[in-house]
Amino acid sequence: MTESKKNSRTRGLGFVYQPTYRNRKTGEQRRSAKWWIQYSFRGRIYRESSASAQRSDAVKLLRRRVAEMGRGRLIGPDVERTTLDELVTILLNDYRANRRRSLDRVEDAVTHLQAFFGAARAVEITGDRVIAYVAARQRDDAANATINRELAALKRMFRLGERAGRVNQGPPVSMLTEDNVRTGFFEPDQFHAVLRHLPDELRPVLEVEPISPAGELSPRFSRASGSTSTSPADGFASSPERRRTATVACSH
Repeated sequence: MTESKKNSRTRGLGFVYQPTYRNRKTGEQRRSAKWWIQYSFRGRIYRESSASAQRSDAVKLLRRRVAEMGRGRLIGPDVERTTLDELVTILLNDYRANRRRSLDRVEDAVTHLQAFFGAARAVEITGDRVIAYVAARQRDDAANATINRELAALKRMFRLGERAGRVNQGPPVSMLTEDNVRTGFFEPDQFHAVLRHLPDELRPVLEVEPISPAGELSPRFSRASGSTSTSPADGFASSPERRRTATVACSH
C-alpha cells in the first residue's frame, strides 16, 4: 500500500484514494483527478468512484456505504443506478416469458407509474412518494381497484428486481380498500348453463328455489329441508339484495 493510501485512510471498513496510472505515450506515472473509495463487505472488496475531485466527497460516500453495511444492507453503485424504467422492463419481460394473459393490464398500469415517477431511480421511490402517487391517481378519479392493480405492479417489479440483484428492497406499499366490488346474480339461462357442466354430486347443492319477495322459501325447498317456517327471522333476509343472491360453499 502506498503512502498516499495510508494517509487517506478513514476509520472503519475502507479508505479513500486517488488511483495511479501510467501514461502510454511517455510511460510517466500519473494520479487520477477523481477520488475513489474502497471497502469490504461480507468478504468481498468493493471499489467505487466518487466522481469528484474533492476528497471530502469521497469521504462522505465512504461513510454512507459504511452506514449501509452497519444496517446490514449495502446499496452499492449498481443498485443506486437502477431506474424505474429498468424495473418495468424486468416486469414486462417476466409477463411475456410466462405468457401471462394480464400483460395488457400490466402495461396500462406501468404507463401511469412511469408518467408520475418519470426517470426516477429505484432508490428514489420511497414510501412517501408512493402515497403521493396514490393521492394523484385519486385526484384523477381513478377507482381504488385500478390503483391497487398499479400498486401491485410496482410491488411485483421491485420483487423481481430484488431477485435479479438490481434493488435491495422495495418501498412500503399499502393497498387500498376497494369499494367498487361488483355484485350480481345469474339469470336462469346462465345458471342452467353452468349447472350442466357440474358433477352430478354437486348439482343438488346448487339447485335451490328462489326466495319469494315476502322472504318465503318455495314449498319444495321447505319440504326438502324439513322446515315449515318461512319467517325472515329464521335466517332468511327479505331485503331485495339478499333475495336475488345466494352463497354456496362446495368441497370436492
